[in-house]
Amino acid sequence: MQFSRREFSKLILGAGALGLIDIDIFGQISSDSKRSMRYLATQTASGEGTWTNLKIEGKVPRDLNGDLFRTAPGQSEKFGVKLNHLFDGDAYVSAWRFNEGKVSLQTRFVPIKGRLKELDSKKMLFNEYGTLAPDPRFGSKNQPSVNIIEWRGKLLGLSEGSLPTIIDPDTFDFDGYENFGGVVPDYLTFTAHPRFDPETGDMFAFGFEKRPPGTLHIIRVDHLTGKAETLYQLPQRGFNMVHDAMLTENYFVILILPTAYDMQMVMSGKPMGEALKFAENQPAVLYAFPRDNKGGKAEPIAVELPPYIIYHYGNAYEVEPGKIRFETIAYPDKAFFEVLQHWRADVVPDFKPPRLKQITVDLSKRSVVNSTDLAESTEFPRYDLRLTGKKARYLYCADKLYDKDAALIRIDLEKQAIQKAKVGNSRTIAEPVFVPKSPEINEDRGWILAQGYDASKNENFLEILDAQTMEFTARIWAAGQHFPLGFHGNFDASK
Repeated sequence: MQFSRREFSKLILGAGALGLIDIDIFGQISSDSKRSMRYLATQTASGEGTWTNLKIEGKVPRDLNGDLFRTAPGQSEKFGVKLNHLFDGDAYVSAWRFNEGKVSLQTRFVPIKGRLKELDSKKMLFNEYGTLAPDPRFGSKNQPSVNIIEWRGKLLGLSEGSLPTIIDPDTFDFDGYENFGGVVPDYLTFTAHPRFDPETGDMFAFGFEKRPPGTLHIIRVDHLTGKAETLYQLPQRGFNMVHDAMLTENYFVILILPTAYDMQMVMSGKPMGEALKFAENQPAVLYAFPRDNKGGKAEPIAVELPPYIIYHYGNAYEVEPGKIRFETIAYPDKAFFEVLQHWRADVVPDFKPPRLKQITVDLSKRSVVNSTDLAESTEFPRYDLRLTGKKARYLYCADKLYDKDAALIRIDLEKQAIQKAKVGNSRTIAEPVFVPKSPEINEDRGWILAQGYDASKNENFLEILDAQTMEFTARIWAAGQHFPLGFHGNFDASK
């Protein structure tokens, strides 16, 4: 028997009236589910707490030990105010803790002072990135909701807008802000994507002054002492949106993109997310800063690239002296900013999908040598971080995020071949994190951990795959809890 789409809908609605199925779930996974999945996978977290005895499909490897920390904007509304932008909401930290085959889940909104003040007043006081407070005079707060890293025994929650937030790794208590020995001032932004030298553990980061002319600072932080030094300062022409950077053996590499904030719009009362614009007729400029700044005498090398919106890079390495190859997710369409700003609207603009590109630049000729498209509609590229600045063969990405065909993929950069692992109907999946199986570097020996969301259950889960085969290893359910997928997280095996 065959049904038209309308007849099928009537049948489902009738079944719902009899209590045979959940009508809400039908709406979530029907043909219009793209909007619904986008909303549901970022809805306000259902709760905070610690859960043990989690339901597990498959078997969790006993030699997978440590904590997967993630952070996310944890709200879709705040005291009756709908939050517009994907980046809006108080920071919500989660930890999937592994111990010899057993797993627990711990979650909490980070209790920064601004959040506590809003809870006490029972109203939205502070502006979000894409949503103004009803009374916007209190400004905004430093939300550690973009990335979270382990640094010298503590967690740093990164907002990209200000100093890192110190978070207790056991309780998720707020422990102040990190200025790296007093070197990084509070008038500086701080990247959500610092890069780490795998040999020394030193951190390389960047930030922009939040005052004219928006000077760019390149920073190295010593892993042993925790103290920073400023390697370079480069004045800018405006206030650019730069999210990520790269590290090679000899260079810290950053692209200044033609994505900048219209400060007149901000001054007139528009939120930052709405004021972010893409100048599609202007080039991007790659700056390669020598890691050895020769006592302040070294200069960056600049190379022009085509204009793109870029949030994330994979790895980068020097193919030969003076030639750098890297992977990036490039958006060609300014409509993507509109999608982010109106994330929870019923209808969002269509936009051209991003492309995963591999680009090679020649610093001596200051030119692009090669640019190859590797995949489409992917995001959140990750690799074995022990190979930062060196040649890595494999890259892992989330494919078709918030789509009914969402999957995790492994890209063989040598063969330009793709392995895909779908996560099932009514599910979506976020950033994959590579966790090595042994201290010896072997890209085939590891697991892929990725947090997902199932609309049919309205519940989060954690997917574990074998990194070599991309075959299913285990799925851990979140005890009936749902919380936004968020953007980034990292695995810490130091304990």
